[in-house]
Amino acid sequence: MSTHTNRASTAAWANQVGFLSALFTMFGGILYFIVILSAALTGTFTFPPGQAIQIFGGISSLVFCPLLVLMMAALHTVTPQPKKVMSQASLGFTLLFALAVSINRFSQLGVVRQAEVAGRLDGISWFQAYGDYSIMLGLEYLGWAWFLGLAMLCAAPLFSGGRLEQWIRWLMVLYAILGLASSVGFLLGNWLSLLGFVAWGFVLYIIAGLLAVYFRRKTSLVENR
Repeated sequence: MSTHTNRASTAAWANQVGFLSALFTMFGGILYFIVILSAALTGTFTFPPGQAIQIFGGISSLVFCPLLVLMMAALHTVTPQPKKVMSQASLGFTLLFALAVSINRFSQLGVVRQAEVAGRLDGISWFQAYGDYSIMLGLEYLGWAWFLGLAMLCAAPLFSGGRLEQWIRWLMVLYAILGLASSVGFLLGNWLSLLGFVAWGFVLYIIAGLLAVYFRRKTSLVENR
């Protein structure tokens, strides 16, 4: 009885963490989309983006990283034992994603921004988010395209059954295809790299919204037992 109670308590906690992290990820994505769309409609959006949008994007990414780790950790916790190897692999790739993107964005908001303010620009273009031959842009693609693409590819088989699960499954597959193709495009320096913006600028937040519903349903099932 005690073991069953502990498992139920762990599942309840995991579902709640998963629900909240997925929900905040979805709303954060909507906010980011609105900011970019507003800038585009008012004619203030440029490429590379202006300083204000770059700072907003950097802060947003730093927030998304722990949220996605929490979301995947919750998913790993509630995954049945036979499939845990895939959920654990997905969590591991998500951790690598968070590490790569956090290094990039933390450096951008700290060292790079402070160097630009101080006027010390020698060699800084390699470390700017959108500089020519930017190391940091490489880290961004390593995280969002390669590692998160692999994370979604590993997580997709965890979902089967109902319509909600099928939507999550195939959207994760779509993210993986777009992300991995984008990472290859980045390495080759061709147009495929642009596919990633659809993956982490749009598809990801639909996945997060559906996962919020998924975790909420699992919470209700645990409470009704």
